[in-house]
Amino acid sequence: MYEKKSLIADGFHTTYIEAGNPDKDTIVLVHDGGFGSTAELCWSEMIPHLTDHFHVLAPDLLGWGGTDKAVFLDQPPYAPRVKHIAAFCQELRVDRAHFVGASFGGSMVMRAISDPTNPWPVDRAVSISGTGGPYRLPEGIAALADYTPSLEDAARMTGYLVRSLDGMDEHIRQRFENSLIPGHWEAMTAPRLSNPAAERSPNADPFLELWAKTQVPVLLVEGTRDELLESGWSKKLADLTPKARTAEIDYAHEPNIDAPAETAGLIVDFLTGGLE
Repeated sequence: MYEKKSLIADGFHTTYIEAGNPDKDTIVLVHDGGFGSTAELCWSEMIPHLTDHFHVLAPDLLGWGGTDKAVFLDQPPYAPRVKHIAAFCQELRVDRAHFVGASFGGSMVMRAISDPTNPWPVDRAVSISGTGGPYRLPEGIAALADYTPSLEDAARMTGYLVRSLDGMDEHIRQRFENSLIPGHWEAMTAPRLSNPAAERSPNADPFLELWAKTQVPVLLVEGTRDELLESGWSKKLADLTPKARTAEIDYAHEPNIDAPAETAGLIVDFLTGGLE
């Protein structure tokens, strides 16, 4: 179904999944940012529904899976990871691709296509429940940050992502085991440290202004049962740029896990021009 591989990108050991025919258009899948996530956990059920149409690459982000557990305490969470994925594409000589992200990965996609320096070789893009940063509910942010490695917490974390935990036992077990990978929990937790002797002022974030200028066609997928984001976030963002269109789906935060075939079909239609 897919191969697990590794390379050095931007100086970091990077693990990734590859599937499909390299002669087809490439699609890069960018996984979510939850504790215990990996490219495999996030995308493995959806990949078989994509390989008829695409050559699939799915890297583990910095801090997750088998990729180095690097932490940047003086930078926002997106910038170093966008740079890392840019280097990943360069290493594999990907000069044109579609990019699809889920949750934090979707926000990374949106940040990349809004960046006037064009760090990624993007043709079309899809963000599943990734807003680029705005419209996240405070209670959802708090719930996802509160994780102590255990099967119980892995189940609670997964419960925010899907409509039902029925049939999710293996997913939950794998999330728990992934959260035990050396350095992962520490890498996820370290950015919340704060120097008590120094004031930290929030930096101005020009994301929405840059987002309005994006020239990349993008699909924003919103789950109507999402408990982590404000309802209607996709339309609010789409109203800012003519390049964005929206699709609502009757699932929770990550329909890529909950409904992989249906979600893949939606993505294929958009990336191949079926949804215009």
